[in-house]
Amino acid sequence: MRKSIKFTVSIPWKEYEEMESVRKKAGVTRSAFILETLSAWKAARRRESAIRSYIAGYRGTPEDPALAEALALAAAEILPAEDWT
Repeated sequence: MRKSIKFTVSIPWKEYEEMESVRKKAGVTRSAFILETLSAWKAARRRESAIRSYIAGYRGTPEDPALAEALALAAAEILPAEDWT
């Protein structure tokens, strides 16, 4: 199995210049920049998926307002007071 592959990508000149500027400031190669960008993109998709799942779950079983108030009051009783001065 191959460990890496070379490929050609066409992008608008403006994006190329911006990519070059950013990656040079970061001190990384083009390959490293593309890998970091791809990793960030995949992580963002995973976060978005998790958020959608959370929202769907919450809509399926919404929080009981009375329970939320009771939990807030209980937390207020056990947490130490903070000095805001």
